[in-house]
Amino acid sequence: MNSANRRRHWDTKIHVAFIFASIAAVLVAAALIAGFALELPFLGWVGFGVVSMIVVGLGVVATLAVPRLRVSAQEPAVALDQERRLLVVADANCGEAALCDEIQARLDGAVAAHLVVPVRVSHLQFLANDESKQEGDAEQSMLISVGLLKRCGISATGSVGTDKPLESMTDALGSFPATHVLLAIPPEGESYWLERGLLAKARALTEVAVTQVVVPPTAPVTGKRAAT
Repeated sequence: MNSANRRRHWDTKIHVAFIFASIAAVLVAAALIAGFALELPFLGWVGFGVVSMIVVGLGVVATLAVPRLRVSAQEPAVALDQERRLLVVADANCGEAALCDEIQARLDGAVAAHLVVPVRVSHLQFLANDESKQEGDAEQSMLISVGLLKRCGISATGSVGTDKPLESMTDALGSFPATHVLLAIPPEGESYWLERGLLAKARALTEVAVTQVVVPPTAPVTGKRAAT
């Protein structure tokens, strides 16, 4: 993940922390007023507790919605020639060998391919800032896939994206002049929670042709690749 992505990543977490700090401040102030000024009876405190739970719940919903928002396309890179180039945004749960086969089948004369593997994180991991292991999983998947492509004689490069597939795509388009984008996702039961409706959203963000393919995992998803 490059420095710009990390900066956006921390900006998001600061925004999340601000939301929860604001909620906590409001609840503490309300509790002080209720306890010292209003002298609420027992049922009043029960009602206050219910309202507090509702407010916290709304804060959680707002927090979980943050990663889905603010995906803005960068100015796309422009090639100095007319050669085809393929950008692949692949889920870390996609089997590397199967992914390589799908990329080869869709090169269509492309002189280069760039593979981006976004980081898969759960909501809890996002809130806890516990993503180092998931970044390692994404990097491992990317390195294996790029190595397989190079063995097949394909000019391939790779990078690790953010925890948002759409942002990973738009960031890559800002530096890699792709003529086609291929989204590779695992079967529905193993897909990442931010991949829902991914194809339509991706097409709305770029004028580059975007297609999608389902790539099965190498083995059943357990342990390191279980984040959904």
